[in-house]
Amino acid sequence: MIQFSIIIPHHNIPNLLRRCLHSIPVRNDLEVIVVDDGSDKEYLDALHGLEKEFEHVTFLYNDTCQGGGAARNYGIEHSKGHYLMFADADDFYNYCLNDFLDDYTDETCDIIFFNANSEDTKTYLPLNRMAHLNQMHEEYEKNPEKALLQMKYLCGEPSNKLIKREIIEKNNIRFEETRIHNDTRFSYLVAFYSKECKVDHRAIYCLLDRKGSVSKNTNHEFQLTRARIFAEKNQFLAKHNIPLFDIIMLWPFRHYIASNDSIRFFECLDVTKKYGFGLLFITKTLLKKYGILKSKAYKIPWLVIKKLLMTH
Repeated sequence: MIQFSIIIPHHNIPNLLRRCLHSIPVRNDLEVIVVDDGSDKEYLDALHGLEKEFEHVTFLYNDTCQGGGAARNYGIEHSKGHYLMFADADDFYNYCLNDFLDDYTDETCDIIFFNANSEDTKTYLPLNRMAHLNQMHEEYEKNPEKALLQMKYLCGEPSNKLIKREIIEKNNIRFEETRIHNDTRFSYLVAFYSKECKVDHRAIYCLLDRKGSVSKNTNHEFQLTRARIFAEKNQFLAKHNIPLFDIIMLWPFRHYIASNDSIRFFECLDVTKKYGFGLLFITKTLLKKYGILKSKAYKIPWLVIKKLLMTH
């Protein structure tokens, strides 16, 4: 019986996919599904070579590039595991994955949240990209209720969760098919409908940082999508009396204030206003969350904010 399924979307990085697949143990109770999302022809020979190298892995193919969300959904439809895990092709699992799976072969709870670390994809030197998750695991020892709430609703990455398949199917939860943050709604809906959760402090997953990844794209289309997805999320949290606010919704506004781009600032505002987050709320929250003129990392001049307010 297949207890676990690991689903991996892939596009144009077969060399990194090989590293990811090498990090996953071969087990009778584990299936690994790679969904190629319309890779260019120049990469297909290498990908077919991986099919021969990893005969235990199932390879599925999309004819066109539809994005990571669509690829993950395709993988879900073809998976058999009682529990699902999701990895990105440019990341990998740490050696403790096998022991972790051993410990949960008879599991019945809805979600197991585990820890993760981050490294540079070329140098393998440690980075702080998962510091927020690491801090939540540290907080769990002091205040489990608070930390678990943060893990459920402030960690949008699906890669740090072992998720019971029943939760996904029963509530018809799927990834959004957007170019960025396609996992955000999936993660908070899975958390919302889960009742019994566990926390495992082992860093099972290693998130790699590399140039060219989708998460680093800051073009305006992506910023508008980011504003919409996180405005929708924050509206959901408020509606269900979940006492958290995801500040990623503020990133586009912070970006356009820093670059003095009032036109795009207000284009993002037009998006968030539809979800109840207008100019006054955005301005006050920016000041509160980033401590304008107090934080060296986000030093935004008061005069710029004043100008934005006056031009609206």
